[in-house]
Amino acid sequence: MNTPVLLALSTLCFLGGFSFAVVALRTGLHRPSWANLGIMIAGFLLQCLVLRDWGALHGRCPITNVPEVLVFLGWSLVLLYFILGRAFRLSLLGVFTAPLVFLLQAVALVLLLAHGPYPPEKLVQTDIWHELHAAVSLLSFGAFGLAAMAGLMYLVQDRQLKSHHPGQLFYSLPPIRYLTDAIARLLGIGLILLSGGIVSAYLMNARTFTPHVGLSVVIWAAYAGLLTWHFLRRGSPKRFAGAAVIAFLLPLVQLALL
Repeated sequence: MNTPVLLALSTLCFLGGFSFAVVALRTGLHRPSWANLGIMIAGFLLQCLVLRDWGALHGRCPITNVPEVLVFLGWSLVLLYFILGRAFRLSLLGVFTAPLVFLLQAVALVLLLAHGPYPPEKLVQTDIWHELHAAVSLLSFGAFGLAAMAGLMYLVQDRQLKSHHPGQLFYSLPPIRYLTDAIARLLGIGLILLSGGIVSAYLMNARTFTPHVGLSVVIWAAYAGLLTWHFLRRGSPKRFAGAAVIAFLLPLVQLALL
């Protein structure tokens, strides 16, 4: 089975999760579903096959063009959700993550269909620090994306609280205090990963200060400032959640400039 077909099947899996999210949000009804989790797992396994094929094609980490970067970011989001979701009592986070992964992969698919097959891009001389910089930075963006989704969950719960008529979805969401803590922890994990990515950029064989690395430093400073602002209690938890959602635009801008 060729790679575009695998990517299309993976995207359809997350479309199923996307549809589930729309129904849950419109009806206010969410119940834990092994079927929905199975769809997410199937989508993730298909992502792994796509990235494996691209990695074999390039002989390196498959992040050599925009579609590959988008799929790798989607893979990072799902991987971190599986690892951290239940640990942070955020089992419902997958419902909010699936639409974002679906959109990322849908854009990647459109670009692949419009551009055609991208030529393989092999490194003349493998630089482990270059590979580590790119992969760890994208993993950090996955953590920031999960923090944004947790922030969105906070805003949904806050709105339902103020409506005085919360739906069933409200009772499925974790307590608002857990969401605030989870956002802070996810941002902390993202900062640690991005720090590793920036240090790896400095250790590359060709150490040049590119706009890409400069923007990574700006993103690091923005999230560090956001966490500091939160821990100094300069803003309300709602503003912190909203800021986590808005701040994710920075990594998306960096990806758009690739």
